[in-house]
Amino acid sequence: MSMEQAIRRLWIVILALCGLIAFGTLAFHLAEGLNPFDSLYLTITVLSTVGFGDIVPETASGRMIYMMLVLVGIGIFGYAVSSIASLMAERSVFKLARGFLFLGGEEKLRDHVIVVGWNRVSKFVCDEMRANGQKVVLIVEDDERGREASRAGYDALVGSPLEEGTFKAARIDSAKAVVLTEDDPSKNLMTVLRVRGLSKEVKIIVVCSDDLMRSLFYRAGADRVINLANVSGRILASFVFEPLVAEVIEDLSEARVGLDARQLTFRAGRSYTVGELRSRGLKGIIFMVMRGEKKHYYPGESFALEPGDIIVLAGLRDHLDHDEKLLEGL
Repeated sequence: MSMEQAIRRLWIVILALCGLIAFGTLAFHLAEGLNPFDSLYLTITVLSTVGFGDIVPETASGRMIYMMLVLVGIGIFGYAVSSIASLMAERSVFKLARGFLFLGGEEKLRDHVIVVGWNRVSKFVCDEMRANGQKVVLIVEDDERGREASRAGYDALVGSPLEEGTFKAARIDSAKAVVLTEDDPSKNLMTVLRVRGLSKEVKIIVVCSDDLMRSLFYRAGADRVINLANVSGRILASFVFEPLVAEVIEDLSEARVGLDARQLTFRAGRSYTVGELRSRGLKGIIFMVMRGEKKHYYPGESFALEPGDIIVLAGLRDHLDHDEKLLEGL
């Protein structure tokens, strides 16, 4: 049963119970002359089959209402209990409700990153996101992984990544990226199609070790497909013949300490040359400037940065924090 079907079924049960309670309360009030509270009390005791006997109908009309509630109520009340028990067993509604509790409310979910799957790869992804101040929401398929992610300090929504309701609960409409880290390429491919059907703008990044699937992911709508085996293999090889280069690459890939790389958008009110920025205290190295579709590597002192350029800065983390504030103040 999908989340939408589970919620629809639960609403039908709730509305049926509410309608029956409202009918009984009004009927006893009119037939027996009881006050609204006593009428509600009598209705609840009848439907729940508790029947304390402290309030009993005294008129023929009241007894008819009593019998009708007993006959109809047993069926509806029993159906309600069995439906809720069934839903809890299937865990469809429970997962969705628990996800909202973990997420702390929809209003907090803006410009966040949705990570699908909880494994060694996704843990490193989430840790790096958090180190860079990014809001992360995890989608996992079972409760145990949800608890593991929660213990690690991440918001976890338990649900299938193939269901539309799961991504709606994770606010795909306001997310900036979706990262797929599951090992099953077929499931990842179907998830890409699901996500792209819900949002044309969100960036989709897929981890995939199968080069044959690469083109399929791009056709389905993925923005980037990363083969971790290729990346890690190159770093491992570098440790053999150029270990210092490998250490620098490894250091750059980890944001907490040491070297770091940062992507910033140049939003100054006018153009500035690299030399001018140096004179104002820029400490990091401008590794690349992206202007439109063109990349400018290692721009010289006379290179003029224009508003809207995307800059890749490399340097010590503390220096980049300083540079980011400097550029924001221009």
